[in-house]
Amino acid sequence: MLRGILYETVSVDGSGVTLRLLPESPVYKGHFPGYPITPGVCLVEMALEAIGQMADQVGHDGKKEELGHDVPVKLVAAKNIKFTSPVIPEEGMELRFNISGEGESWAVEVLNGEVLCAKMSLTVEA
Repeated sequence: MLRGILYETVSVDGSGVTLRLLPESPVYKGHFPGYPITPGVCLVEMALEAIGQMADQVGHDGKKEELGHDVPVKLVAAKNIKFTSPVIPEEGMELRFNISGEGESWAVEVLNGEVLCAKMSLTVEA
């Protein structure tokens, strides 16, 4: 899990998750020294964790509620992953993961403000 190491969750709603990057993360010390860039594999993992956070929002009565833990999801397949803009961490930087889908199939767009940084189609299992 990358939460607490690479990012912290700002908000979760019915259309996605907003995350704040942690520029002091040890991930950035190795990727790349002097010019840190968020690795693409980390963006995919963050998307998986965001899907789990959204799934965690559904209570036993079917209504959205904060449950306090994530539903772990496992990546089964990743298709059409496109990284369109580098994610360079800055203090206070927030990324929005717009997520649509249900069950096993999810579409994710990663935005830095209005800049599209990545989009991907993920197949998962809980």
